[in-house]
Amino acid sequence: MYCKYCGTEMDNEADFCASCGKKLREGDARSTLYRHELTRIKAVKETKNPKAAAALGFFFSWIFLGPVGYIYLGQWNWFWLTFIIQIFAYPLTAFFAYPLLPIVYGIHQYQMAKDVNELLAVAQGAGRAETAGKPGVEPLTKPEA
Repeated sequence: MYCKYCGTEMDNEADFCASCGKKLREGDARSTLYRHELTRIKAVKETKNPKAAAALGFFFSWIFLGPVGYIYLGQWNWFWLTFIIQIFAYPLTAFFAYPLLPIVYGIHQYQMAKDVNELLAVAQGAGRAETAGKPGVEPLTKPEA
């Protein structure tokens, strides 16, 4: 791939030109954050309530269980990552992180629930597009209760 601004050859996955520094792709920080396998969002089968996820993260953080909200979201990789970070954050910051982590967990789990729901909607839309017009094949839908 070549930079569209200066013509320098670069890696196909580069977001910025190493020569001129210009942004090559449109996107946001979420696409970069969730690119690595450890932080990648896993697909879920049903929509998640962002407010419930935020409440779980916020309230359980006060008893040192903030990562529990990630279990609700089906993101075990984020649960273990934040659990390990939490174990080290409290003693290393002389418990200064204690009043901050509930806020961080609440905000992040709220946003992650929205991202998970968006991923589910895209997957369901792709399922509908692939099966459109095929007789006897039903698109992905949320089951009626």
